[in-house]
Amino acid sequence: MELSKQSQETKLVLDGFFQGTGNNDTDAISAFLAEDISFYIAESPYMPWTGKKNGKQQVITALQQLIAAHKTEDDDFEMDHIFIDETEAAVFGKAGRTVRATGKKFKEPFVMRFTVKDQLITKFLMLEDSHKIEKAFIQ
Repeated sequence: MELSKQSQETKLVLDGFFQGTGNNDTDAISAFLAEDISFYIAESPYMPWTGKKNGKQQVITALQQLIAAHKTEDDDFEMDHIFIDETEAAVFGKAGRTVRATGKKFKEPFVMRFTVKDQLITKFLMLEDSHKIEKAFIQ
């Protein structure tokens, strides 16, 4: 099945976003975020990048915190499926990381939901087992 023009544009945005995240490059990621982006990951007191973030600068700060908290050379990121429907997309996969402060590792499934408008991400929802992941942050 061939993607519509809008779905192709959404895919290009996601490709750029994931290239930036794969390189832990917040400047590259920033190019794909709308100024008024809405971002949410279930909140944890051990992970300051979680919770609701509004606006590009809050999201970039959250991503910088996330990167700084992990040994990025140990990142193990797998995307299993990507579904794109015009301006909406869902990405399923697993993320494995090592927490810098504790040395503990985790690998957990995730689902990311994106909304893309005017070739920028306007909404980003990350669904993961934050409670299980936060255990890697506790000494």
